[in-house]
Amino acid sequence: MKKKKEAIAQFEQMLRSSRRILYSVCLSFTDRTPENVDDLFQEIVSNLWQAWPRYRGDSDKTTWIYRIALNTASLEKRKRERKQRGISFIHFDENLHDIYSSDEDSHPHLEHLYQLIDRLPDDEKKLIFLHFDRLTYAQIAEISNTTETAIKQKIHRIKKKLIQMHKQENE
Repeated sequence: MKKKKEAIAQFEQMLRSSRRILYSVCLSFTDRTPENVDDLFQEIVSNLWQAWPRYRGDSDKTTWIYRIALNTASLEKRKRERKQRGISFIHFDENLHDIYSSDEDSHPHLEHLYQLIDRLPDDEKKLIFLHFDRLTYAQIAEISNTTETAIKQKIHRIKKKLIQMHKQENE
């Protein structure tokens, strides 16, 4: 019984310390409505809880959390897309923005950036999301199971793609 209470306390502490990561993933892989963000958040937490007893510490805890969160988000997004072919994303909910970002992260064009990112393929969306979340190239490479050089190149191409998409919209 004592071990179970300790495991629950450790898990709850891990959730508190990774709240920003989890909401960031949820905001990046949903239409940002409170219901959909909450649903994805709960699904990620459920998967983290199921995996928690198997966490051995082989990788950094943040890397482990990102892997589970991103895999869950991708799977849930594919499920939604199969059910709702042709439904586009709606505007960003400002209340959720307050949860996710601090004042220094706020930018008047954040919603537009999210809309551009929404149009990227999932693999590119994951990488740019991790980059915007200020992870190092080494951390992103570890999460993605690839090399740091490959990550640098991919992120550079994704940034150029986002810039091009923005330019095309303004023409």
